[in-house]
Amino acid sequence: MNSAIAIRHDERSQYPLKAPYDPDRAYPELSGMPVLGEENSVYDAVRQCFLDLGMDAVHAGTADWRPFADLVKPGNTVVIKPNLVRHTSDEGVLQSSVTTHPSVIRPVIDYCWQVMDGCGRIIVGDAPQTEADFEEIVRCYGMRDMIETLRNRGVAVELMDFRGQKTVMENGIWVDEQPIDHAPESQIIDLGENSFFYDPKYDHVKFHGGGYEIRETTVHHRGKRQEYCVSKVILNADVVISVPKLKTHRKAGVTCCMKNLVGINTNKNFLPHWIQGSSNQGGDEMPALKGVRSFNLRCINFYKEHIQSRYWKQIDRYILKAAKRMSIDEQKGKDGEEDHKDYAAWLMNHFLGQPIYGGGWKGNETICRMILDLNRIFLLCDREGRLGDGTDRKYFYVVDGVIMGQRNGPMRPEPLQTHMVAAGYNGLRLDTQLIRLLNLDPMDIPLYKMAWEQGEWLCGEDGGIDRFNGEDMENVHVRLPYHVTPADGWRISELPWE
Repeated sequence: MNSAIAIRHDERSQYPLKAPYDPDRAYPELSGMPVLGEENSVYDAVRQCFLDLGMDAVHAGTADWRPFADLVKPGNTVVIKPNLVRHTSDEGVLQSSVTTHPSVIRPVIDYCWQVMDGCGRIIVGDAPQTEADFEEIVRCYGMRDMIETLRNRGVAVELMDFRGQKTVMENGIWVDEQPIDHAPESQIIDLGENSFFYDPKYDHVKFHGGGYEIRETTVHHRGKRQEYCVSKVILNADVVISVPKLKTHRKAGVTCCMKNLVGINTNKNFLPHWIQGSSNQGGDEMPALKGVRSFNLRCINFYKEHIQSRYWKQIDRYILKAAKRMSIDEQKGKDGEEDHKDYAAWLMNHFLGQPIYGGGWKGNETICRMILDLNRIFLLCDREGRLGDGTDRKYFYVVDGVIMGQRNGPMRPEPLQTHMVAAGYNGLRLDTQLIRLLNLDPMDIPLYKMAWEQGEWLCGEDGGIDRFNGEDMENVHVRLPYHVTPADGWRISELPWE
């Protein structure tokens, strides 16, 4: 199993402005490709990553170069899985620090189609958060315009929302749900004893998933029953290319290649995000609480489990109105931004007296195990969802780190220009090297500490070459001049400078 990775960094690198993000020069292997008038350093950086990896090295620099020749074949179904987590209406948050920018996806489409000889299918798809507006996401920065332009040029590429339904949210509170037309099928995969939740200590806990039906999450993860709801589009693909956005993350610490695979699961109620209760109540929802705050959390969780999970459609609009009124009363005489305020977060802070809630801290081990389970499904399950020693499905990773999100990602990050793109065959190795380049210690992040204990199925073979701007990283010892601020509730140790 090839585990090589390549990272490109150039402080001049910026996202191009105009869809469909054509290259800014004529490359010999892309004869006839329209050339963009403006600079497109992102396209060139992704291409350089492929060269650094030695993909089709014998033809490099010629018209016959086909970097994806070993991955993609004519007639294949290729799924490109970006990170489309959610749209944002917050004017203080750039969508480019939340979701994968389409300019990073564009060269991946081109080099896939190049080797398909006009025969096959490319799907750009994801299962974003339940409340995400898929059309708004793909409208932003011209993703849909890019896909439509390529289709008009004869490329068999399409956009796809893997979810079966979406919810409507106002100010952090769900108020309605809507079915998604022509939703693709999903398949329930039971990992059983191979799940990272197959442990007696989880037999009596209560999990909280990604939706309001939190009792359903616990039903799917109890004893030998460890189920996920995975898109058949992913399972049936011949090749899956994951294109994550590099960001800090409130629950996982950092989200990149490994965390991006949460989007292959289509029903968020199958995803354990945290164990209900503070650390002194047997959960990992938040740090220890005392006195009335601890009592308040028990009441909130009882309400969420027995009332909200059943009747949220009937009651959440009233909760929204009440929260808005309480907040406005508290803010009288102050200038606020009530239109975009997250009242769910405000209510939790109001009753618990601290800003950490919903598993958004370093003590959350649940989300790490869920991410590892989904990586196991992705790397080891066949088309029927049967777990084995490997899969016929080929996979590859391309990372968008031109602008990363720091602080309270994934939904309210602050943009930090890190000017990087990366590519490779091993998601864990890519994540780890990118985190190190940002001067953070990946072993101080629970997900990566657990991941590196898993052995070859996840870590890859020893001896894989890691390259930075074409050089072996073992020789250059590169560090970048960025100071990344983790999410609230997190402290990640910085690596000492040598």
